[in-house]
Amino acid sequence: MAPFEEPLRCLAVSVVLDEAGEVNGIELEAFLNHVAGRHQWLSTSEWLFVEPPAEADGHVTVPVVMPEGRAVQAILNDLTNEPQRIIFDLPTTSAETRKWRWVAFQTAPNSQGQGRFPWEVAHA
Repeated sequence: MAPFEEPLRCLAVSVVLDEAGEVNGIELEAFLNHVAGRHQWLSTSEWLFVEPPAEADGHVTVPVVMPEGRAVQAILNDLTNEPQRIIFDLPTTSAETRKWRWVAFQTAPNSQGQGRFPWEVAHA
């Protein structure tokens, strides 16, 4: 029997660009740590698995995954921001979750050939 894995949500997060027009990673990390908590999220710099949601029209966004419970907390915390930075959220499918595990493998491989999500590493 496979271990229980909490469902993930993928958030479209509006980013701040630096002077070169690149995603300001330090600012994004500070924002996500503030709304979701340290080691509670994983992001890529581009939408690798799906297209940016139509709701993000006019915003530069990056995909961010986190456990469903943490995503609800992040969305509620973002309600106090003006403008709100979390544009859209959606549940991940099993296939998308496996792809996110591959992303996690790039920074935190484990001996089973999968990756550990940051929230799993923090508790390991």
